[in-house]
Amino acid sequence: MPHTLRTSYFEYWDEAPHDWQKLIQERVDQGVAQITVPILWGVHESFPGIRDFSKQSKLRIERFLTLAQSLGVSVRLILGFPSHSQAFPTWVMNESHSEWVPKILWDGTPPYFSLLKVPSPRAQKVKEGFISFFEEVSSIISLYLSPGGPIREIELALQPLELSQSMYEDLNYFKYLEERYPDISVFNKRFQTHYKCLSSVTTSAGAKLIESKRPWLFAYDYQWARAKLVNEYRNEILNSRISDPLKKMIKPFKNSSLEKAPKSKKALVCFERTLIQFESSDLISPLMVQGQLSGSTVVAFQWAQMLAESLRNTSLDFISMPLLEADPVLSHSVMVIICGKYISSKAAKSLQQQLETGGFLFFPLGLPQYDENLDSHEWVLGGSRKTVRMGEIEWFNIQKAKGQIFYPSQISASFSPSNIKCWLRDFSVISEELSRG
Repeated sequence: MPHTLRTSYFEYWDEAPHDWQKLIQERVDQGVAQITVPILWGVHESFPGIRDFSKQSKLRIERFLTLAQSLGVSVRLILGFPSHSQAFPTWVMNESHSEWVPKILWDGTPPYFSLLKVPSPRAQKVKEGFISFFEEVSSIISLYLSPGGPIREIELALQPLELSQSMYEDLNYFKYLEERYPDISVFNKRFQTHYKCLSSVTTSAGAKLIESKRPWLFAYDYQWARAKLVNEYRNEILNSRISDPLKKMIKPFKNSSLEKAPKSKKALVCFERTLIQFESSDLISPLMVQGQLSGSTVVAFQWAQMLAESLRNTSLDFISMPLLEADPVLSHSVMVIICGKYISSKAAKSLQQQLETGGFLFFPLGLPQYDENLDSHEWVLGGSRKTVRMGEIEWFNIQKAKGQIFYPSQISASFSPSNIKCWLRDFSVISEELSRG
């Protein structure tokens, strides 16, 4: 089995500098070999262009990096805009060009069914200010890169752009759709439409129409366009005035939610990349908003809120970030997947691996049937099916590989708030029994 590097999160500006050595040494004594350290724009720049990297002792990055090296700890730096209340300086908080992000994905705190408005990194004032800050930070940390220094990894986080649920005209959505669908016939087949060209699709009315026809597929297209935008923005940042060795070391941000998850827990609750819900009309809708919360997402956020509250002080983990897109096999033997009729092909592959290692998968909103290309998820088909009762809900149980799949026999009842609470009341016990069994 390959050696796993134990890591720990450290916010240097939030600790007294005279305690840094003691706090880091405590981690080393516990077997930590690497510390993850965000360098936040909002921490170091109170006014435009006025930055502090040395006046306040708690902001002395070089002193901190020197200390880490003397204690034999490697450092993973996070630059950019991670999900943090101090990712932006106060002087850009009133920027009119904003991104709306689900609060649950930004800071993981209640109320989960709300949106948070954050400045857009793409706003000209924000972009110019951050690039200037980024260049100054880069000139400092370039002196501490491995092999001579403690910095082994650097990641550029662009969370406001990746998590945003906003659609703006300057998103270049039309440009991205043209790249995704060079042939309009492919788009029409996928969405069951009869457009002659893509320009009609990118109007507000056109987007609303295809969202209503195929909301999950629309969400995948939106995310694909967002990913292209994020990549372009990242390249623009990396083309600023920074050294080549530093540029080569900077990688895209990896979700680190699992680093904070207690390793002793055996069960995990997570969402697919696009949050969904079942309405009274049984339609599935992604969270797709223009600065307001779509009413079609409330139940999904109710799940998030109830799960998070119910899992406190239990044997279960609640991971607020949707982890199923491109994550490795998780160590949890019991997983609850909040998804809809569509689930990405990457997510399906991850779940198949869970089954092959003997995992138990619960789908309280029903089994996913298709991926983003409308291809059937064959892995959920076949196998002997039996009925089991757990708590207040009756489930279908399918044996797959070494694992098992569970989904409710009556979907309409499974997602009502009262039944969610009843199920959660017993699910901690259920997961413990399955983990032991």
